Amino acid sequence: MMDSLDKTIFIELCGNCRVSYESLARKTGLSPTAVKNRVNNLIESGFVSQFKVILNHNFMDADDFQAIVITDGTERIEELIEKIGNNPMVGHISTMASVNGGAYLVWGQFEGSKMLYEIGSFLRGFPEVRNVEFHPLRKLVYKDSNEVKFSKLQRRVLNALLKDPRMLMSDIAQETGLSPKTVRRALREIVDDDFVYFRARPDLAAGGLVNLNLKIEWDEKEKNIEDLDKWLRKEYPLEYWDPFVSALEPLVFAEFMVDDLHEAESISRRIRDLPYVKSTTTLVSYSSAKFPYLAELKLKDMVQSGT
Repeated sequence: MMDSLDKTIFIELCGNCRVSYESLARKTGLSPTAVKNRVNNLIESGFVSQFKVILNHNFMDADDFQAIVITDGTERIEELIEKIGNNPMVGHISTMASVNGGAYLVWGQFEGSKMLYEIGSFLRGFPEVRNVEFHPLRKLVYKDSNEVKFSKLQRRVLNALLKDPRMLMSDIAQETGLSPKTVRRALREIVDDDFVYFRARPDLAAGGLVNLNLKIEWDEKEKNIEDLDKWLRKEYPLEYWDPFVSALEPLVFAEFMVDDLHEAESISRRIRDLPYVKSTTTLVSYSSAKFPYLAELKLKDMVQSGT
């Protein structure tokens, strides 16, 4: 299990994978060398599976979705995952423990009602699929949808970072033929514009731990999602990770990382007993597959096409 320092480092990397060891050292009280060792351990254990540069999807009018796909159990698991993952709207698939048939938790992004219909129809179209529970997700942060336009200089820097989002400034300069000072200025402009994110993509099913997703239905007249989220973070500071909130109904998928199924059941029971919680459904992930998100594909096309 991660300790609190590992989790702090992990969360910082998921927010900005280019954060320096020195900055992480100040935040954790560790030395830069100790931080570097912990980052390497997170990578080697598989908790950090990828580093990515992605377009801020607020600027492409995109929304996130989460879907629970239930099958009759006749599918070839790897083959079905690959087919679903080939859809550009799909970015992540977790294989779930299931009593009857197969179960998959699917995350992705869509733009507009047409794409929303298309991804729902796509997921329901496989012969093995019996049911799809589809949830567009609520945006927790809203930004103005300004037009994204990169300069030629910024595109050169981004093209290098698409290969390695954590590339050192000196290596970017060598890759692009620009001076370190010019690279630094272009990168600062990119970050200040907030058009892109530098992210570590986690795999909470790695390392022999249990990745628990609790589907929680609560009474929104009694408690808002911000208060529920605050309570979960206070009560489970190491175990609780991200909330994925339905945009259509008072449902939240709360993600936890725990040692075993006994702990998962204990957390589920405690949350179910809260007076404002109507129901909980326990979803346990035992593997995951990652694909490029739509925002990542859009950014790559913009950089390479010069638009």
